Amino acid sequence: MGTKVLKIYSPVIYPRLAYVTDIIFNTVLGLDFELTTDRRKIGGNPAILYTDESVKGHFVIKPAGLLSSKGVESPVPEVHRIGEMPVLFFSGEESFPFDLFSAAFYMLSRYEEYQSFVPDSQGRFPGKASLACREGFLRLPVVEIWTRFLATALIRYFPVLTIRHNEYSALLTVDIDQPFAYRSRGFLRTVGGFVKGFTGHSATPAERFHTMTGEEQDPYDNFKYIEETAARYGSDLLFFFPTGDRSENDHNPSHRDHDYVDIIRKYDAGYGSGLHPSYRSSGRLKVLNTEAERYRTITGHSPDRVRQHWLLLRMPETYRLYEEAGFKTDYSMGFADEPGFRAGIARPFRFYDLLHDRVTGITVVPFQVMDGTLKKYLNLSVAESIETISELISATRKAGGLFVSVWHNTSLTERDGWEGWRAVFEMMLTKQRT
Repeated sequence: MGTKVLKIYSPVIYPRLAYVTDIIFNTVLGLDFELTTDRRKIGGNPAILYTDESVKGHFVIKPAGLLSSKGVESPVPEVHRIGEMPVLFFSGEESFPFDLFSAAFYMLSRYEEYQSFVPDSQGRFPGKASLACREGFLRLPVVEIWTRFLATALIRYFPVLTIRHNEYSALLTVDIDQPFAYRSRGFLRTVGGFVKGFTGHSATPAERFHTMTGEEQDPYDNFKYIEETAARYGSDLLFFFPTGDRSENDHNPSHRDHDYVDIIRKYDAGYGSGLHPSYRSSGRLKVLNTEAERYRTITGHSPDRVRQHWLLLRMPETYRLYEEAGFKTDYSMGFADEPGFRAGIARPFRFYDLLHDRVTGITVVPFQVMDGTLKKYLNLSVAESIETISELISATRKAGGLFVSVWHNTSLTERDGWEGWRAVFEMMLTKQRT
């Protein structure tokens, strides 16, 4: 006899309920389910009653009201603990003690980022301001943990259910903000660099000269090291390239630069790549479209994948622009100042626009750690960084999720304060092996 379909009864099927149950039961658990407003259709199937009604002898989850509300109007939920597990929307109900659907939706939709907050210097929602960070669970994939907790409770009620076992995997991503320190630079900037070299504020003039003449390798040109090391440890690899104009916050070469174009084409063909939109593109569809067209001209295909430079992610404006520009998959879901699980989940999921109350066409691939977060924001040592990365890999592995890290070619130079970070990089690749 085949596995029976799990029925989920709710007096009204709200868009938010349909969205979050699809992620919980389809994306995470791999469990066939069906939403219904008719209790008679439950029949002999295992069922969850998502209702305020008092129904004895049934598996009931009491709604907290978040999924039936409109827009952004709910206060910050309290955090309770069931053993060591932090939970939101605690109800104390006997069959299931908290509204998992509302809790998961709160995290996945990034509900708190629509509410008023004090932005950081770049206008971003800071990781330190998140409920997960304040309450000490940012480094836990709580949506995964809650979902497995639910699965255990369901199997006790309904032994006929079969839950999928998810396989852990890892992805190394590299942002190429500045591929070269000296190569492919314009005449005036090169002359300026020599002047700085003579005054002691940059590289020596000899180093710059030998690099420009091809006698020495450019210190930022670590592409061979990155690809060979990733191959040695069996890591999947993905690059993100900017094509915007230079500015105070954008230091990439021109999209017409032959050396840079060759780099983009080579690594896009060999490993896959996405667009790294400029700082200036944030909130500007015309600029974003221009940069996407430049990428298309270089690679011969549309940039379906994207990660915003400086992680300038604003809810829901950034994702609306991505949809208009034709992007499909975003890799920006993570905090600049704190490592962890920004959306509480360790696998790709569809983004939900709270203000329009709809599922968007953007798939979000969250990342757990970035090199600059550990060194520049948290000032961690090499040993402390390895420990933090190991903790995140362990949490992701336990969830059967996808561990995604963000690195930059400039952080693997073994110079300018990044001494010892190749050891961090290689230790991460060792630990993230499947």
